Amino acid sequence: MNDTVITIADITAPAYRALRLPPGTVVDYRGSVTDAHGTWTVQPCACAGCAAGVLLGRSATRYQLRGTDGRTPGPGHVRHTSVVPVMSEEERNYAGSHISTRVTAIHLRRVLRAAFPGVKFSVRCGRRDAKGLTPYEITVTWSGGPTRTAVATVTSPLLATYGTAEERRARRISVTTGGRTHNGSPSVYAIHLRRR
Repeated sequence: MNDTVITIADITAPAYRALRLPPGTVVDYRGSVTDAHGTWTVQPCACAGCAAGVLLGRSATRYQLRGTDGRTPGPGHVRHTSVVPVMSEEERNYAGSHISTRVTAIHLRRVLRAAFPGVKFSVRCGRRDAKGLTPYEITVTWSGGPTRTAVATVTSPLLATYGTAEERRARRISVTTGGRTHNGSPSVYAIHLRRR
């Protein structure tokens, strides 16, 4: 069983920059196609080169832009540096809040089950132990089903940066558990991906 670890340090690497924005994220496009500057949503690029790379297990590195309706096609093969996420009013309201690793693990488990129905995921928080895990790490284990790249597409936004590379802010989430709603940024340093 191999272990893939995605850490906060990885999110500045080109392979993970495109993964930082989940499909459907509203962005402001500022790339070389000046006629297309403005508000769009992002999807992983589906050109032949990008699609072939994903099939070979490489992470997506470019975006396909779509209109805010999600259907109107826009520029394709767009660099991660050409788009800036548009934060919603709700995200701005709880920008400084943080969510515990335990609550983040609950959220991640729900998101993985929704993204890959029928696949059983084990999502565990790290503890200070002989394996060297810290309380700010999460381990995701599953058998068969999706590739590591597909799972990384779901897990990476919990570590992702928004804005510039110097501005490291994870994607904000909202989690309801035990009758209480938690809003804010996940307190996670690393996510271990283990496919059996």
